[in-house]
Amino acid sequence: MAHASTAGAASQPPRETSTDAVYQQIRARILSNEFRPGTQLLEQELVALFGVSRTPVREALIRLQKENLLVIVPRHGMRVRSISIADIEEVQQVQASLEATAAEAVARAAPKAKDLKPLDKACTEMERAFERDDLAAWAAAADAFYAHLLTLAGNPRLTQIVGECRAQMGHVRDMTLRLVDWPDAQTDALRAIVAAARAGDAATAGSVARAHRTRIVQWQVDALRRHRIFDV
Repeated sequence: MAHASTAGAASQPPRETSTDAVYQQIRARILSNEFRPGTQLLEQELVALFGVSRTPVREALIRLQKENLLVIVPRHGMRVRSISIADIEEVQQVQASLEATAAEAVARAAPKAKDLKPLDKACTEMERAFERDDLAAWAAAADAFYAHLLTLAGNPRLTQIVGECRAQMGHVRDMTLRLVDWPDAQTDALRAIVAAARAGDAATAGSVARAHRTRIVQWQVDALRRHRIFDV
């Protein structure tokens, strides 16, 4: 009997693994809008949904609250955060500043042509997706551009913080993809960042990156205001 009990315990995943799995699943459902802003779920509902004990659920919720993706409601589980216009503008200031810092760092590092090739490829993919009106693919290619730019910057902490900003803004972007009247594929600025990096011009790379992110977010905010969507 003792042996069977030990075997059963061994078959249970470590608590850390369960916590990470629940964290990843809740996070993915928030970012995909499956758990929309304002969605409220009881702790026991999450326990039943993911088939784990209360402890991994609680620990996952604490992690997600630190990322500002949800609010823990005492005795009532969690509520997915609504993002206000003020929230968007605050996140934009941080994201634009850090992306500019990354662009400057890449330019100072004197990148080789092979290092910059994925950035050019992302721009081309953006243009092709925009031409066929595939805005989801267009946005994914833009994400790929910035992801590689951050990798080239070589600062994992900066990458982490920008990732948190992108997570908080993810459903804002998805909601506004077709609300904004995009004038073009928005690659002129990105190609200018690449050109500045190739030339080792950190000041230009940073200023263009900052202006580009600021402009994109302002268009999103304008669209939300125009459609009277103040919490998203």
